[in-house]
Amino acid sequence: MLSYFDMSELKDGVTRQVYLTLRRDILNWRLLPGRRLSEKDIAGRMNISKTPVREAFIKLQGEGLLEIRPQRGTYVSLMDMEQIEEVRFTRFCVESTVLSLFIASPPDEKILSAMDDLLDAQEQTIAERDVDGFVDSDDAFHRELFLACGKARAWSFIDHFSAQYKRLRYLSLQNYLDFGNVLAEHRAILSACRRRDSDDALRWLSRHLNKILGESEHLREKFPAYVMKNGASQESAAAGTTITVAEEA
Repeated sequence: MLSYFDMSELKDGVTRQVYLTLRRDILNWRLLPGRRLSEKDIAGRMNISKTPVREAFIKLQGEGLLEIRPQRGTYVSLMDMEQIEEVRFTRFCVESTVLSLFIASPPDEKILSAMDDLLDAQEQTIAERDVDGFVDSDDAFHRELFLACGKARAWSFIDHFSAQYKRLRYLSLQNYLDFGNVLAEHRAILSACRRRDSDDALRWLSRHLNKILGESEHLREKFPAYVMKNGASQESAAAGTTITVAEEA
């Protein structure tokens, strides 16, 4: 079951580091859906006790990234396509409203310039083939819209429940290599904001956020073992395999 928590709740630095490391490795597919994780092995690898690992597992379960099965083990969750679609729908509805608010507010060149800088940084990640950096820059661009409208909590809430959606985005980028088009869509959205053209901005936002609909069907067919089916267990993919935090590529 999904549950919300604020990152500030992770006051213990060790737990926070375990959480962030595992979360990143799940999102970018270093840890594959269906794989079994071991508290003992991860704790040994990171030279820590099992307590912060267990606490990180609980937080990741709340985001839908892990499934903790009592007496059976902890598994990286399969992709829940229904949940991903609900997140996409919710995010589009909320972000459309935020974008309209942003355009309706008095123009702030300082904010627009900062968003330009974020897109320049994202372009640099393409040159460096830095997928993690590209996704981080993508999130930073959208987050800036929310912050500019005083909707930081709304972004935090959406971002927390978008973990499964973000994992699919990583898979999409790795398969379609669509980095240039994503950047172009960001620039088109920002250009429309500068022109105060709400219709054009919303049209580009729709294209940007909703194209995952078509991609998800293809990815579901290409990677069926990683997608949750009715009645399927997490062990259905890579059953019996135990892995720890992945090495950097």
